[in-house]
Amino acid sequence: MRNAMKIGLVLAALVAAGVYGVSAEDVSQQAVLNGTVVSVIEAGTPVKEGDVLVSVDSLVGGVPAARADRDGVVKEVRVQKGQTIAKQDVVAVLESK
Repeated sequence: MRNAMKIGLVLAALVAAGVYGVSAEDVSQQAVLNGTVVSVIEAGTPVKEGDVLVSVDSLVGGVPAARADRDGVVKEVRVQKGQTIAKQDVVAVLESK
């Protein structure tokens, strides 16, 4: 009986680990504004929903062009300072949790 319980616990742990492994996904983050990039978040940075990922130049200074649409970690940054971006360009990729 104890062996069956141990096997059950091991199986439950493996299933739980599989669920957490599948729940992480890569999510592209798009710009909502056109402009010249003035600031970019670094890859590897943990972010919360709403954090600014990329800012572009405007008449009043830098304004957010892309914000994180969920919590996660910046996996990849696809733009750099000085680059001109257009609305809907993918500027970063998040690994969501």
